Amino acid sequence: MAERAGRPDPHVSVERDVLVRYLDAWTATVLRSPRGGTYVECGDFAADAFGVFGEFADRLDGHHLEAVLVGRAAPGGAPAGLAVRTVASLCDVEAAGPMLAHLSGAWPESLVRGKAHEVVLVAEPGTDHRERLRAAGLACAVAVDLVAEDGSARVLIFATADSRHLATFKNELWAVDEFAGIRYRDPGDAERTLVDISLTPQLLPLRRALQAELGRRGSGTVAELQRFTLLETIYRAEDAVGALTAAVAAGRVRRAPEKGRLSARTVLSAS
Repeated sequence: MAERAGRPDPHVSVERDVLVRYLDAWTATVLRSPRGGTYVECGDFAADAFGVFGEFADRLDGHHLEAVLVGRAAPGGAPAGLAVRTVASLCDVEAAGPMLAHLSGAWPESLVRGKAHEVVLVAEPGTDHRERLRAAGLACAVAVDLVAEDGSARVLIFATADSRHLATFKNELWAVDEFAGIRYRDPGDAERTLVDISLTPQLLPLRRALQAELGRRGSGTVAELQRFTLLETIYRAEDAVGALTAAVAAGRVRRAPEKGRLSARTVLSAS
């Protein structure tokens, strides 16, 4: 799916940009760890990953950083100090420490199990692997539809055991270049609203989700609803404040206290 009618596939372009941005943050983190890290590439982004690792070339000596390529020959351009290994299948991958895997298709449960293991994968529309990943221990997960102008879509999924890393991934998700023809859609949005890629995205789908969550809960603090936003929607935790402020102004949500800016302790309830 790398090209369509001789043109680069916009889904792949967004997937690559999101992965490269997050890989940059992940690499900086694992190089501060005495355990180092392992990156597993199952697609065609090995050269892009090598480009990211090359930016840390001065820090690779004395640190264990390994790139495992599954079912593919290693391209050129690997920076000195990066261990590169090729394996025939994911069943041959072992990573005791921090691991980030870019997956496609099926994967063994043993690969994703691990507190420091993280996964980026793309699936067909309607395929949501979050429950399977959560059952494997990666409790913090997000799925976002990448929708092209012609209506074709792919689902980008990220899963981790660390909510801070999920927050970092979402920051990179909304910071990618605004690719022509690709918009995001929350798979959980019943209205299936398409949202432009932007650092200041449209918040109407989030507002509906928060109102529905308040309807289920009865009430909740801003902090609790920010946590819900992070774990259950495509939005960042900080986006919840803007969506909730709009819901209060529209009379759809009540707040206590009634005056002042929304704070983490402000209690909200459905009108």
